[in-house]
Amino acid sequence: MKEPLWEPPLAGTEAQHLFGMLDRLRATFRYKADGLGIEQLRCRLASSALSLGGLLQHLAAVEDEKFTWLIARRKPETLLALTADGTDQFQVVGEDPAAVYRIYDRAVAASREIQLELLEPGALEKPSALDFGGEHPSIRRLVCDVIEEYGRHAGHADLLREALDGRVGEDPPWDYLPPWYPRS
Repeated sequence: MKEPLWEPPLAGTEAQHLFGMLDRLRATFRYKADGLGIEQLRCRLASSALSLGGLLQHLAAVEDEKFTWLIARRKPETLLALTADGTDQFQVVGEDPAAVYRIYDRAVAASREIQLELLEPGALEKPSALDFGGEHPSIRRLVCDVIEEYGRHAGHADLLREALDGRVGEDPPWDYLPPWYPRS
């Protein structure tokens, strides 16, 4: 059976491995959050303020902050919209679940466009726009930060989804393609 498109390569460059890992985590997270109504997207465990809808929005903001702003050096519209006027990016407002998914899917699609530019040799070594008193972490560091963020929240999503309807599993089914993944 052919491996899923979102599976990291068995052999490849550092960038191909990093972005392959990130895409697998993105696909896993999106699968865990997929197909829910607005009340399910807002549902929380008694021990936490996290919800799958809140995590979708938070990870959209993370994607936009890291890729759009700190790597591509463009205005982070998604991040700004989700945090306008002190709004909590984890708070799901509105009644349309498709709107929550759309925020996330558009942010990931935009990040994936930017990551295509980062497959060039030497791109990961370049400095990011993040500034710590004149020191700029490399783009590699920011990509690793996003991978770490997804690793953390994929675990949260696992617990939240299992509590909702029992969906469990390490990875999505091999034939699962998230909405932002190109169709052949």
